[in-house]
Amino acid sequence: MGGNGSRGKGLLDSEMGRNWKTVTTIGEIHVIQLKDPNKSNKLPEESHTVNRIYAIFEKDGSDVKAIAKYDSNGKKVWEIHTTDHKGLGAHFHLWKDGKPIKGSEKSLADNPQLLAILNKVRNLK
Repeated sequence: MGGNGSRGKGLLDSEMGRNWKTVTTIGEIHVIQLKDPNKSNKLPEESHTVNRIYAIFEKDGSDVKAIAKYDSNGKKVWEIHTTDHKGLGAHFHLWKDGKPIKGSEKSLADNPQLLAILNKVRNLK
């Protein structure tokens, strides 16, 4: 898995070109972490493996930081964030063409399926 167009450029064809590693899996969800702990802790913009769900924890392991679903082109479809945003608490954003859709953020209370995914990952720790 890589970021910022790495998949399309072919930079992910070897392990050397990848910035993240899978720590564990929970069913279809892959919990990942950055290989370089000094880099900004975020999910990749694109996935080398299509139709994948990735989750990443805060660097201190205190909670899930983000979870994202990637489509058949390796692009994000949605991303869950646990940090409060606009008073929503844990929430999600819809994505299209590699970018978050402006104004698409909604509380996880509005989407029980995504809330269940967050709880599944949180129960791992």
